[in-house]
Amino acid sequence: MSRKIFITKSHGGRELFSRHKLFSSLRRAGLSEGQSKQITNQVAREIAEGTKTKSIYQKTLNLIKQSSPNAAVHYSLKRSIFDLGPTGHVFELFVAKYFEKLGFKTKTCQIKNGKFVKHEIDVIAAKDGLKYYVECKFHNRVGIKNDIKSVLYVKARWDDLREGDEGKNLTGFYFASNTAFSLDAITYANGTGLTLLGVNAPSEKSFLQEIEYLNLYPVTCLKSLNRLIKNQLIQKNIILASELPRYIALLRQLGMKDQQIQAMLLEIENLKREKL
Repeated sequence: MSRKIFITKSHGGRELFSRHKLFSSLRRAGLSEGQSKQITNQVAREIAEGTKTKSIYQKTLNLIKQSSPNAAVHYSLKRSIFDLGPTGHVFELFVAKYFEKLGFKTKTCQIKNGKFVKHEIDVIAAKDGLKYYVECKFHNRVGIKNDIKSVLYVKARWDDLREGDEGKNLTGFYFASNTAFSLDAITYANGTGLTLLGVNAPSEKSFLQEIEYLNLYPVTCLKSLNRLIKNQLIQKNIILASELPRYIALLRQLGMKDQQIQAMLLEIENLKREKL
């Protein structure tokens, strides 16, 4: 029987370490059953009472890198989206890229009149007579969920906008976040027609799963780029890894050598091949 160990979450709370949860996350990242069992067993042997989840994550990621660099990208995708911070502006651009991949034309940071007050809309997505307003919520800390108060706030804004002159033909409203939603938030959103995009929403295919399926990996997920290069790219609003082959000259200006650029291109190509 495996020993029971309580680990420390990022917000300071404690939870029981779950071998099954870790094993499942490794399988979702693309590792084989054998690789997943081996890493799970090694991590379980090396952690102690009170070990922080951040430490467990880093230990696990280092072991994954030894088995499969591509699996490491999948496993660290959620953290890579956190690295688009610290402000929410880049996340809004990332969400706009998601809708553009689906064929929508987008605008960001638009002011629209509601029935009573004006509202800033993070993303407007329009296609074939459809028009969606998107509220984006970026959290800087892992483990923070969007609770019922968050969706009530977004729904109240939607109601006011829908009653305004510019919202009469509004098809719907999205609430996109880089973290998960509480059960109450999901239940309320499902009942009121508010569409959620997050770590655990929509339930049939989460936002993270959609990012992988559509090959919308952010530049922050690439192991072939150092943190300084990633930050410089983000400052220039270059967000997606798939966009980087168009910016080879810029990457050279930022100090990357040809060998490093080739390694980056191979990493991007390998991620693309997994979708074929």
